[in-house]
Amino acid sequence: MLKSNLSELHAEDNIAVLTIDNGPKNLLSEPEFIDRKMLLGWLDENPQVGALIITGKGRHFSHGADVSLFGEAEGAGLSEKLENARELLRTIEKLPIITAAAINGGCFGGGLEIALSCQFRIASPSAFLGLPEIMHGVVPGMGGMERLYRLLGREKALGMILRGEMIGSREAMELGLVTKLSENKNCFDETVAFVKELLSGKSLTQIHAIIDTINLAAEGVTDPSKGKFEAALAEASKK
Repeated sequence: MLKSNLSELHAEDNIAVLTIDNGPKNLLSEPEFIDRKMLLGWLDENPQVGALIITGKGRHFSHGADVSLFGEAEGAGLSEKLENARELLRTIEKLPIITAAAINGGCFGGGLEIALSCQFRIASPSAFLGLPEIMHGVVPGMGGMERLYRLLGREKALGMILRGEMIGSREAMELGLVTKLSENKNCFDETVAFVKELLSGKSLTQIHAIIDTINLAAEGVTDPSKGKFEAALAEASKK
């Protein structure tokens, strides 16, 4: 188990679970909710992991930054802290494993930015999602604006960000912000089942090849799947 002041990371067989844990609303008192290098080191030490689920302890995923700290943050290494958080989310986004956010309750601001770095988002019926930073005189600072645009398109992303909208999980599903709606109040178990279905019957070589190819294709790399078939075939031939 890996613990920080804002989160806890542990493995359940071949699934890693990263839990944001900071008070009832799981506020991000620091933008970087887990040290990036420690996360990568832990994953290296747990090579059996084929998926990562990010969730929040208790009723909420995360209400994002503690707005009471906005004034203190100004000029106190804020740019460096935000860049560390942005690099962390870029790292999560590029992991060659399945990533899913299990969203219960509030998922706002930096919380939604974290969820957007995952490939999939499973939400409970009572979940609410939004980027309300505009209401506090700022804008999303951890890459959430561009990720929302890539996911929803220009018009929907602009409307949601400019209005600071906080929408329910059903509307989020209709927009394409949420992958799947849970039938239960707590969506964690359904997220685990969702991830297990994607992992089932596939080797880690296959998982890594598929996700790495999609990641490289998104970056505009030419011929991103080159060599992947051969690697998977070589492994399958050994069985």
